[in-house]
This record gives sequence, C-alpha cells and structure tokens, in this order.
Amino acid sequence: MARTRAFLLFIAVLLALTGCKAFFDFNAFSSLDKAGVPNPSRYQGSGGLANLQDDLQSHAIMDALSGDPATVAIILGHLQADYHVTTLDPSNSTEQTAAILYSDLALQTTSGDKLVNNVADLLANPPGNIGSILQSIVPADVAANPTKFANMVGGLLAANGVYHHLGNTLDPLHPPPGMNMGDTAQKAAVAYLVFKVEDAVANDPPVLGGGYNPVTEMFELLNNQPNHISSGLSTSPANPLNPLPVWLKNIFDAAGAPYPA
Repeated sequence: MARTRAFLLFIAVLLALTGCKAFFDFNAFSSLDKAGVPNPSRYQGSGGLANLQDDLQSHAIMDALSGDPATVAIILGHLQADYHVTTLDPSNSTEQTAAILYSDLALQTTSGDKLVNNVADLLANPPGNIGSILQSIVPADVAANPTKFANMVGGLLAANGVYHHLGNTLDPLHPPPGMNMGDTAQKAAVAYLVFKVEDAVANDPPVLGGGYNPVTEMFELLNNQPNHISSGLSTSPANPLNPLPVWLKNIFDAAGAPYPA
C-alpha cells in the first residue's frame, strides 16, 4: 500500500495545482447537438492540428468519434504518418503538439478520460493491490463490458507510448506552444500507471500457464474472477516512481510541477 500511496500523493499534487478540477476540463459551452463523425481529412493539412485541438473540447464530436473506432484509427494513423508521433524530432514543436493531441484523442475516444478522472477517488483510501487499483478507477460501464475495457486499456497504452517519446524529446524549458502541459503531465502519469499495472500482470504467469491475455486477466481481476490468476497478483506492482522515469520527469518539468525525488 505504501508504494501505491507514493504514486497517488504525486497525483494529489497535480490536483492541487489545477484547483482540484477534474483531470479532463471539457468546454462547458460545447454544442449540445449530436454531432456527425468528422471526415479524417479535417485533421490534415495546415489547419488540421488546430481543428483537432478545437474538436477535442467538444463532447458531441468526441461522442461521435467514440462510436466509430475505425475513423479514430484512420485519424491516429494520419497523425503518425504526418507527424511521426512515435519518433519525434526534438527540434520540431509541431510534432510534439501532434503527439499530445494524438494521446488526447486516444484517451477521449476509449473511456480513458473517465478512468483518469476516477484516479482522484483513490486519494482518500489508496488500494493495496492490482485488483483494487482497477476496481477503484475503472468506470462501472467499462467494468461490465470486456470490449470497452480492452479498448480503454489499449487507448491508455497507446497514449503512454507516445508520452514516452514526447518526454524523451522534450526540452522542458521550451514546451510546444499553446499546449497545457499540466494537463499533459496528469494524463501521462495515469497512462503510465496503467502501463505499470498491465506490465505487472503480463509478467505474472497465470495459473493455466503461458499465452494468457494480460488484458483479459486484468478484466478478471477487476471483476473478482480469479480463475486464471496466480497468487503473485495479490501484491502491489513495483513503485512506478522509483525511480521516476526521465521522460516523465521531463514532462513534469515542462509543466512546472513538482515531482518526487
């Protein structure tokens, strides 16, 4: 529990820095009308990133995209092809901006945003094992649906990978202009937490032997179905902040946020 508490106290600092607002601060005045699914070409060309940044603030557009994962995959693919979000150029702030927006889109269209918001609920009573971590942060509708759960974990893992590249190429003194680096740091920290949970599960052999899907095993832990789960998962994962990854530290430095030594 102590190891998990260290991570959660880290998140608490971020909440304080943002005035205890929700991690994802959506635009309260976004359209109440049901939006259609945007054409992926809207996010290409000279105005594409600005359009995506605007649309990420719209509940209606994100709801429409959440129901069309094929279109989301096309948009993410274009961002990767056009801006190389997993092989960023350290001198190219446009690529770094695209990486941040890529991760935002991956989270907001796979319920990852709901999970990030729920992390605040852990602060009062930090859990002591992987199962209780998942049970504390996964939204009820996702916990009841293995497909939604798999999509959510996939979105968070995809975001974590891009945040990793972003942090490795980021100059903390010169972050990409116009980006809310505090928001990015919050999301990167939680995506990394989910990555560490998935990694712990993947490296803990289930009772039935190898070849078992770690995301399926996470879903069973979430729902107290330990049919294929070994006893090793009754303990916390390794402390993700010991040591703090350099790439994540760079993102927090860019946000001007304190971090554990």
